[in-house]
Amino acid sequence: MANEVYTRTNQALFFTRRALDAWAEAEASDALDALSLVQYHREHALFHLYRGVLAVVHEVADRYRWPLVELRQVEAALLPSVVARFPGPELAELTELADNHETWLARLLAAWQQLQAPPLPEASANSLIASSAVKGGEWGLDDAKEAWAALSERVRSYREGMVEW
Repeated sequence: MANEVYTRTNQALFFTRRALDAWAEAEASDALDALSLVQYHREHALFHLYRGVLAVVHEVADRYRWPLVELRQVEAALLPSVVARFPGPELAELTELADNHETWLARLLAAWQQLQAPPLPEASANSLIASSAVKGGEWGLDDAKEAWAALSERVRSYREGMVEW
């Protein structure tokens, strides 16, 4: 496989699509472990979507020869101070999307932060099942599909703009 920055973006989009398909299959399943599988595929899709956004930031940074390719968190790149320091339409657009709480990117980042947060103690005996059901309802399959489609469109658009004619 080529050792190019865009390969990570392509991989993230590919594995996200696979996780979304498995997630939809798990939601339709009547198996005893369906709830656990739904939670697993939700987190799997979220991981690859987050990784995809980070890969897009790295891809754009590589194109402009910015030192942002060393970043390990999307949130560190999508700050107004970073956009002011490294002006470019792609980074500015992603920052605007992250700042608007109604967009796919803001919801994706909020779900990622929730996933990274330590679990809260529950009072009931069935706390694992209850917390999984609650968490699953906050960022669902439709949100993930929307984020995948929007990220794929952004990647296509950015790459089209980076081609030298």
